[in-house]
Amino acid sequence: MIIVKNKKVFLDLLIVAYDPVLISILGYVDKKYGKAVITCGYRHGDTGVHGTIPCRGMDIRSHVYHNPSAEEICKDINSKWQYDPNRPDKVVALVHDVGSGIHIHLQVYPNTIFIKE
Repeated sequence: MIIVKNKKVFLDLLIVAYDPVLISILGYVDKKYGKAVITCGYRHGDTGVHGTIPCRGMDIRSHVYHNPSAEEICKDINSKWQYDPNRPDKVVALVHDVGSGIHIHLQVYPNTIFIKE
């Protein structure tokens, strides 16, 4: 089951379209690992993937995953999707903290491709 952190995040999810590949990745996480808690989606005025339309960035809670860990889930996601073949250093999923707490950050690009079943 996909859960939304609070009413503000829920409303932010409704105001713009989301990249279909990003939605596919969220669905993959939910189906395979469960417990997907969306903590951030679209952010008005954001200059990164959280501010694009369609929105290409989403954060999910990481501390709910223990076996496998959030890091292992990101490794799994990155083994199946490639952010941009022209920039192999960029990844679709990572665990990080940019000041709001450790979380799984999911991001896609117009060139993101599914690479493995």
